[in-house]
Amino acid sequence: MLLALPDSQSEADKEPLVVCGICFSQKRVEPAGRGFHAEYEKPQIEAKRKGKKPDAKDGDDEEGEDDSKWRKKHKSKDAGEKGDKKKLVGSLKLCPQLEGCDLYALLEVSEGASEEVIKKQYRKLALKHHPDKQNKEGEGAKEEKKDEKGLSAQDLLFIQIQGAYEILSDQTKRRQYDSTLDFDDSVPEEVDEAAGGFYATFLPVFQRNSRWSIRRPVPELGDDSTSIEKVHKFYDWWYDFETWRDFSSHDEHCLDDAEFREEKRWMERQNQKGRKKYEQEERRRMLNLVEVAERLDPRIRAERDEQEAKKREEKERRASLKQDAEDAKRREEEEKQQKLDQEQAERDEKERLEKEERKAGKQVLKTLRQRMKKALQGRGKCDFTELENLDIQEWALSFEEASPLEELCARLERLKTAPAVANLVRAELAEWRKRRETDQEKEEARIVETRRAEEQKAKEAKEAAAAAATGAPWKQEELGTLAKGLQKFPGGFAGRWGAIASLLGTCGYHRSEKEVMAKTKEMSDGASLRSMGSRLDAMSTFQAPKAKAKAEPKAEPKAKADVKVPEKAAVAADAADPAEWSTEQQKALENALVEFPATLDKNERWKSIAEKVQGKTKSQCVERFKYLREMAKKG
Repeated sequence: MLLALPDSQSEADKEPLVVCGICFSQKRVEPAGRGFHAEYEKPQIEAKRKGKKPDAKDGDDEEGEDDSKWRKKHKSKDAGEKGDKKKLVGSLKLCPQLEGCDLYALLEVSEGASEEVIKKQYRKLALKHHPDKQNKEGEGAKEEKKDEKGLSAQDLLFIQIQGAYEILSDQTKRRQYDSTLDFDDSVPEEVDEAAGGFYATFLPVFQRNSRWSIRRPVPELGDDSTSIEKVHKFYDWWYDFETWRDFSSHDEHCLDDAEFREEKRWMERQNQKGRKKYEQEERRRMLNLVEVAERLDPRIRAERDEQEAKKREEKERRASLKQDAEDAKRREEEEKQQKLDQEQAERDEKERLEKEERKAGKQVLKTLRQRMKKALQGRGKCDFTELENLDIQEWALSFEEASPLEELCARLERLKTAPAVANLVRAELAEWRKRRETDQEKEEARIVETRRAEEQKAKEAKEAAAAAATGAPWKQEELGTLAKGLQKFPGGFAGRWGAIASLLGTCGYHRSEKEVMAKTKEMSDGASLRSMGSRLDAMSTFQAPKAKAKAEPKAEPKAKADVKVPEKAAVAADAADPAEWSTEQQKALENALVEFPATLDKNERWKSIAEKVQGKTKSQCVERFKYLREMAKKG
């Protein structure tokens, strides 16, 4: 500490006089003594004993009230800012002796020197440039020129060394000072091939910016032999880069200029906003550096090219597999369609051949019928009746194969006389009629048997369903109890079936409601279940087990033989009644039968015949023809 006092004897002499040198000792003053105790501590102790708040002094009271008001006002706002904002430190201010000086040069150390090196170098320079040592070495020498404050060059150098060490020994102040030094913030946008390629371009940039890193150690950029895993870790580390670079030198307000507490805190908030802008710009600059370096890194490019090649190969492989699958599916569909087309063509060809064969067979049969007709007419006129002629036509049409008809034609052609032809034809007609009757009987028997089997099957199914519904077989005593229950609980009774089932249960017969309903329905024969109670007197099935059987009237004797007349037969009998057919109608029918032979279509033939017979329909004409044919067979 320097103290300059003016000369009291000569007021005109304004030159200060240094009366003492620099004092490095420090004095710590603490409040103590009886006066401090009586003034500050005793009132607080007495207030605590009485349970009251200690009385503050006027000045302290006003400051306390202002502070409490401000805290209440900004409590919620400050509470949200404390969690995510670090403590704001004021900007670094250098003393006038250090302005424009390089602190590292004063201590003769590099910018990256550690605290131990700085401390060691400071001690060395302090011993070398201490004023006391300089005074002893410079006794008897010519006095050096002093500045306005009475400091020599040696004294000023020692003061600068002290100030430099004070700043560089404090980590916060050193970071603030380092942040004010000139720094190259440039980021290369392209690789400088002339400088040596990617590594020569970006390695100095990363080394230059690594000084701001909080985390240590800083990973190396590496070279072409570095593994890709380490390369990714390197860029991941720089993407999460944490900097300690301080921008307090750009503060707009000086906190020491604040006149009161609220103004100081307002200055802090304004300075914080300004620093935040610089911090965001610094973050964007570092991200840009990492992104550009990663984009231009030949190792990353090689990896991306390899991945793209693999993706392209995988895509081509999948496309090839998909195309192969589609081709295989298309070939399979084509083969399937070709097979279906071939099968369809074979079926069509088979149907065509069968159709041609049938057509040829029909043509052969038609030729043979014409041959048969000529054989019958070639030996003279045979004395066939009209009905015989009709049977001959139907007989000729009944041939389905050509060989029997051809054999018959050959036999007829070998005969010489008309009577012989007529006898042969009549004999063949008789056999044909017998075969037809036999076939009809067999067909009717088959139909009856089929119908009987279906009825038996339906009956068995019905009985099985009834047995499943009614459960176990019902005893006669159980049926009597059921009859009593139906009489006791007639139709319309609420919960009728449950009451009947309960009645059966009290008598020892355990039946469910469904079984009771099913058994009642089975015995009702289609009658309403509501009326079953009133019909029990007439039903012997529902009699009690010990009741006397009522006398039943004897049934009339049945006919010995019940003749069942089919519906078609009845219609034929009605249609064949001679009273309904007049002579003109009979004659018109015979003429129409001759005019429209059996070679025509069956439906068209009988339709044309019915048009020729007045007052008769097609069905009546058919039934009349069948009736006449049966009469001819019997006669």
